[in-house]
Amino acid sequence: MKRVCDSSADRITDLPADVIHRILAFLPIKDAAKTSILSRKWRHQWLSIPQLVFDNGFAQLKSDFEARSKLIMLSVYRTLLVHDGPITKFELSVPGLEFCDEIEHIVRYLSSKGVQYLELSCASPNPSTGGYKIHTSLFSALNLKSLSLNSCVFTLPTWFVGFSKLTNLKLVNAALPDGFFVDFLPKCPMLECLEVIECSGHSDKLEIAAPFLKSFSLEAYFMEICFKHAPLLSVVTLHLSEADTPDMVPLFASLPALQEFHVNYDFLRFLAHGDGETTDSSLLKHIPARLPTTLHQLTVLHMTDLVFDNSEMERVFVCLIMSSPNLRSLTVQLYRFSIEEYYQPANDEVSSIRRLLEAEDCLACLQHLREFTILQSLGAQVEMDLVRFVLATAPLVRFIHIMPIHNFDPKREKDLMRELMRYKRVSKEAEIIYNRVDKY
Repeated sequence: MKRVCDSSADRITDLPADVIHRILAFLPIKDAAKTSILSRKWRHQWLSIPQLVFDNGFAQLKSDFEARSKLIMLSVYRTLLVHDGPITKFELSVPGLEFCDEIEHIVRYLSSKGVQYLELSCASPNPSTGGYKIHTSLFSALNLKSLSLNSCVFTLPTWFVGFSKLTNLKLVNAALPDGFFVDFLPKCPMLECLEVIECSGHSDKLEIAAPFLKSFSLEAYFMEICFKHAPLLSVVTLHLSEADTPDMVPLFASLPALQEFHVNYDFLRFLAHGDGETTDSSLLKHIPARLPTTLHQLTVLHMTDLVFDNSEMERVFVCLIMSSPNLRSLTVQLYRFSIEEYYQPANDEVSSIRRLLEAEDCLACLQHLREFTILQSLGAQVEMDLVRFVLATAPLVRFIHIMPIHNFDPKREKDLMRELMRYKRVSKEAEIIYNRVDKY
């Protein structure tokens, strides 16, 4: 037994350095530093781990805000000072930490260390100026594969040749110059994932030309979106805010590989208004039963913050479903501005959206549906009519997920469950799963 124990201990002690680094990469940096007491060989191994993550867990310090920020930056500086070897991943994402001059030095240092995955997520010291101006040395980090920046001014230097290895780019609350995407994306030929969240400063037109782009997410006030060349783009998220109403219909013709689509109410509103010149009296005539481009590849459709307050929104909702004949998963969520306004006691009265579904001959549009989900359910009659319609027309549906809001009335919940049990089902395997959770 003693020999077995000794042998085991020797095997752990004599692990190759790359294996030790692999183990340490799964530990928070504080715990990785504590492994120095294990043995002489492990004493300095943490000093050369290629992945450095300074997140909220690292920064749990009990002190005032200003002192806390200084201690965090001092700890980061000390770690980099004693670090030996390349740094492939660096993350500084501490909530409340503001950009400061020290971060400029860190960016310059990392650019010379072969960094491949870089995330800087800090608060802007002066939001009115658009955030912290990223040091130009970042654009010489030619090994970058993933870049995530928050609250910064992102300006391309004239000598920038591009990130030939970059596959993931995330920009949050960043100030971007006019024509940024037109200039930047062609210099990142391998880009696969692009996230643009609440950025400002760029023009109202967003042109996407990325031959290998597979996932695109945009959360912003309206911008005119044009996918000039994105043949592989399969996952698209568009959460837009109120603005002018341009024509969104041509957008689908430029997405031949679209498989997963996440949209909010405002996108559907833009889709309904066409080019913005349609008058209210002719609006319903403008909305077709189906889109000009049938979304044959689309299998996942996720629609949130829906407001069925007029006939045009109901028409657009039905139009998008009817234009997606191969849907496998459908998720809807109503906007929670007024629970009482949406709630109606369960009865046999048919809602307008259900009448529209039946009038538009949608009986065959859900033949491939496997899963239907209602997020943050309000127990509204329109939700129940959608469940009733899915159960009555989707022969392959397997799961109906209903997730109520956390403060859902217990009496309404009993009425809802009683009503659900009465619905007829064409699928013998259909299950209604009612999940009450506290948060979403």
